[in-house]
Amino acid sequence: MPRAALLLAFWLCVLVPRVARADGDFVSSVQEWFSKLGKPKPPPEDDLGARNTFTINPLALKHAQLGVEYERAFGKGLSLYVGPEFAYGRTPEAWKLALAGTLGTRLFVLGSAPSGIYFGPEFSVNYQLRSQNHVRREAYGFGLGGTVGWTLVLFNRFTLAAGFSAQYRSIPDVESEEGSVRVEIIPTPRLAFGVAF
Repeated sequence: MPRAALLLAFWLCVLVPRVARADGDFVSSVQEWFSKLGKPKPPPEDDLGARNTFTINPLALKHAQLGVEYERAFGKGLSLYVGPEFAYGRTPEAWKLALAGTLGTRLFVLGSAPSGIYFGPEFSVNYQLRSQNHVRREAYGFGLGGTVGWTLVLFNRFTLAAGFSAQYRSIPDVESEEGSVRVEIIPTPRLAFGVAF
């Protein structure tokens, strides 16, 4: 028995230093393992869930808007969204095209973007083109407003949203000879549903 112990001690004294010299990573990995003993594991990274939403707001149709919106969350308290608008009409004598878009920011006071209670500013651009009797007229309009509401993301897949926005818009009138612009406050209720990803 003492012979076996002596043989084991010999192998440990002779072979372990050679292996350690041959592979320097072995020594550093053993030291690292001993240094981590007793230390708690680092907390897992937060899973922020879905960061994008695509929603449809049927209530916007009443206000001549498509009500389609894409939103992207940046961090826990901020998101940006864009909502395009499109309209086209044609008669035997004339046709009219209207393109518009809204760009806005949502600041979340409760929850983690894009889910929670929010408020924020929004900006819109409006372009209209009309052709009648081979005479074309085009005009631009702008809008500035704000939005407030609440969005709920279910199972990281579905979105329900309720809110309200109002914009102070200059709307070009391409049908008039002078190309006048009318100014309106356009309120838009939001009761939207869609997908999150």
